[in-house]
Amino acid sequence: MASPHRSNSLFELLTTKLRNRDESTAILGRTGRRARRARLQDIRSKFESVPSAPERKICRWTFVFDPSGRLCYWWGFIVSLAFLYNFWVMIYRFAFQEINASNMATWFTLDYFCDALYLLDIAFHFRVGFLDEGVLQTDPRKLRKHYMNSTLFYVDCLCLLPLDFLYLSFGFKSVLRCFRLVKIYRFWAFLDHTERHTNYPNAFRTLVLMHYLFAIFHWNACFFFIVAQKISLEKEFYDHLQDEVEAADYVHNYLHSFYWSTSTLTLIGNLPRPRTKTQNLFFSVEMIFALLLFATILGHVANIVTNMGAARKDFQAKLDGVKTYMSLRRVPRHLQDRVIRWFDYLWNSHKSTDEERTFSLLPYKLRAEIAIHVHLDTLKRVEIFQSTEAGFLNELVLRLRPVLFSPGDYICRKGEIGKEMYIVNRGRLIVVADNGKTVLATLKAGSYFGEISILNMGPAGNRRTASVKSVGYSDLFCLSKKDLWEVLEENESRAPLASSVTASSPSRCSSSTTSEETVCRERLLPVNLRVHDTIVEEEALAQEALRLRQRQQAKAQAQSSEKLHVDETEMQWQGDGEADA
Repeated sequence: MASPHRSNSLFELLTTKLRNRDESTAILGRTGRRARRARLQDIRSKFESVPSAPERKICRWTFVFDPSGRLCYWWGFIVSLAFLYNFWVMIYRFAFQEINASNMATWFTLDYFCDALYLLDIAFHFRVGFLDEGVLQTDPRKLRKHYMNSTLFYVDCLCLLPLDFLYLSFGFKSVLRCFRLVKIYRFWAFLDHTERHTNYPNAFRTLVLMHYLFAIFHWNACFFFIVAQKISLEKEFYDHLQDEVEAADYVHNYLHSFYWSTSTLTLIGNLPRPRTKTQNLFFSVEMIFALLLFATILGHVANIVTNMGAARKDFQAKLDGVKTYMSLRRVPRHLQDRVIRWFDYLWNSHKSTDEERTFSLLPYKLRAEIAIHVHLDTLKRVEIFQSTEAGFLNELVLRLRPVLFSPGDYICRKGEIGKEMYIVNRGRLIVVADNGKTVLATLKAGSYFGEISILNMGPAGNRRTASVKSVGYSDLFCLSKKDLWEVLEENESRAPLASSVTASSPSRCSSSTTSEETVCRERLLPVNLRVHDTIVEEEALAQEALRLRQRQQAKAQAQSSEKLHVDETEMQWQGDGEADA
């Protein structure tokens, strides 16, 4: 028989083994669940990291067309040609020569080629950008959503309505393709874009007006033939056009109808007299339409002629006003002739337009770019501006003002107060002595003068040091003293500019004769010697003023501290006296 002690130890051993087995089972269960979860996540990550087949094989092109770009413009031209084909051919086939076995291949090829262009136009619109808050949108999803939510998408789909299947029921009727004409909005957009960008808008308007006129004559001729042939009125008022022509001669019939349409709509007359009620009604409608058409065309032609002569009319009005003033004030005849010759030069040289008023509608940046493109090369030829910064020239070019002088005019006289400097753009000027006859120097394109007065660098201050006279008609750029100093202060380019004047002033006279060179150097020598000294003196004076101001401030602080010390001493004495009392 086993002892109690041994049985207890056996019981404890079995209990320990069972407990260890349960713990190991629980640990294994938790470990297995963790392993399965880790394995599942690993499998998912591998499947998610593998790209799909279309993403690996297909290259996604992200191109977007600018609605105001050249590519959109020329694509609009192609779509406009497809519209014009449907516009001219559809009504002709319906009236004169419908589709038949002999021409089926030709007409079907042209028809469905234009339909393919319409379909490509829909695909093209899915890649045309649009402006949202002034920013061109290029996201394909936004472009697709914007186009499909617009009216144009439904209009383009309406243009491709497949009514051609009705040929199987009703036969060949070209009028079933009438929805192709809804594409006229693309034609109008192309005309509007071309009119804005062409350099000959009046010629383009005339061409468009002629097209509309011939299109109206064409459609009216087809309607006339339909009324005469399709509604059994041939014997009543088409006999005068038959003239023994075979019915199969479609070209001859069309030309007869076009002639009748032209005669009716231009109110030329020589039309057959109506006999029946139908004839009277038809001719009355034609006459009323012709009258409205004539009034509309006359208004358009008058508008084109007015626009063509608007510049001339405005210029002539100014000239008439000046001549009237001179006549009332009894201006001498020779001076009137000079004024008229001046106006002739303005008109012949195309300088009669007001540039400031013309470009006043443009924003500042566009005006700056245009001015830089037009005037920057002239400004760079000026030697005192060649060593300056690009930003300084860009600011300065906007301040230039074009001026014109006639033969014999004095641009400036010696001793006058100088408020402008001048840059010669075209023409020839001479520097004359006090007698007005002796020529001291000759100035040509690229020369400049007047900078001494506006920079206050000469011995005479802001007084003119010479007289300059125009030989012929001279085109100059004027720069005022106020504008120049504003640009100098903004760009802090005074010292480089003055250095440029000092370095370039002697070279201005190198192209003159020996006597002219001597006189010019004598005039500019005091300036060249004083330019740098003036700048140095100004800088020294500024530094001396700063030091003097600092001394005054230090002295004032010392005096205030000394006074404070005296006050404290007096207060202390007063306190001691009161204590003694």
